[in-house]
Amino acid sequence: MCFQSFLKWRDIETKLVEEEFDVCVVGGGVMGSCAAYSLAEAGKSTVLIEQFPIPHTRGSSSGHSRITSLSDYRHPFMASLVNHGYKQWLKLQTIAAEWAVRQAPVLTIGTDEEVIKHKGKRIESCGFPPTRLTIADLNAQYKSQFPSDRFAVIDPSGLVLVANKCVLLVQKLFKSRGGVILDGCPVKQVETEKERIRITCPRRVITCKSLVLCPGPWAKELLGKVGIKLPLRTLKTGVWYFKLRDPSFPPSSINDLSISNEFFYATRPFEYPGLIKFGVHDGVEIDPGEREKCDLSHLKKKMTDYLEEFFPQIEPQPSIEESCMYTMTPDSNFILDYHPKHKNIVYACGFSGTGFQLGPAIGEVLAGMVLDYEPIHDMTPFRASRFNLQDEEDPPKSPSATSKY
Repeated sequence: MCFQSFLKWRDIETKLVEEEFDVCVVGGGVMGSCAAYSLAEAGKSTVLIEQFPIPHTRGSSSGHSRITSLSDYRHPFMASLVNHGYKQWLKLQTIAAEWAVRQAPVLTIGTDEEVIKHKGKRIESCGFPPTRLTIADLNAQYKSQFPSDRFAVIDPSGLVLVANKCVLLVQKLFKSRGGVILDGCPVKQVETEKERIRITCPRRVITCKSLVLCPGPWAKELLGKVGIKLPLRTLKTGVWYFKLRDPSFPPSSINDLSISNEFFYATRPFEYPGLIKFGVHDGVEIDPGEREKCDLSHLKKKMTDYLEEFFPQIEPQPSIEESCMYTMTPDSNFILDYHPKHKNIVYACGFSGTGFQLGPAIGEVLAGMVLDYEPIHDMTPFRASRFNLQDEEDPPKSPSATSKY
């Protein structure tokens, strides 16, 4: 760069830029990116603001893989959202002409035979034939040593979403529709002025008609700036990659529900040659800005103890260690709602470690809220009103939603 070009660049970088859009989306993870894409697809001038340079690994949408399948939900009210997200990921991959999804049947293990039978019926209702395994079949196929009180079923609709590629793919489609991405651009202030919203960032002021907030682990902090207080906790968790002693390990993902109060999972081996990703659905509460100060050694021990007990063909000491963050609600269901005083501000948060698969569906719902469309899903179970927001320190454990858009 010549000196004159450097001076011009410096002037641009230090000058206050003011811009106007129909919609501003804050948060460049999977939810914000999908919402921005849906809004641009609907013809709205849209800007996507991300506090860190893209791509980055500091939030909840980074990493190589997420598991999904058509039967992957805990509550019946999640079925339509899971189905919508599943189909949209396949559609987006086709539109972008880039692979970001891989097939990977999902093995579910449990000690409650009725739960596994119900899982099989749910798989059938999605149009796929489940494969029920005896304990002998399970141990033979997966080189495992589970005891005789286990039951298992395989869901052939399973997919692995290549997370980092999925987010970049959606952002690419967003830009192709005229969307603007501002990364490395943390939000400092949000002001409402009649029917307009003014967002102040370093060296930039954005004015818009509507605002969508998808702040991930920073939800409590950012939503607090606009007067929304929610019972959220940010957790840091780990994922570990272990060496396969037997390369013939089946190319499937795993959900193990058989240990009381624990949930272990694995992703189909493909990210690192000869390694399989395992994790435990648990974490340590943190300040998202200080995630590196957290000790995950007890979670790592849980994971290695689990492998030593049940998977002797997997090396119990990890070859690679990575981490991620969850934003948890008291009932582990996400929050999707309007600002209580400003209907032109909508937000989504608290996906509790299970939201990535829903990205395109949530993006379309958020866009519909902004555009005042008829709802495509019943969002009643996800309203903030299910929590007693008058007493943030002691929220109720079960939802009691009363509103529907």
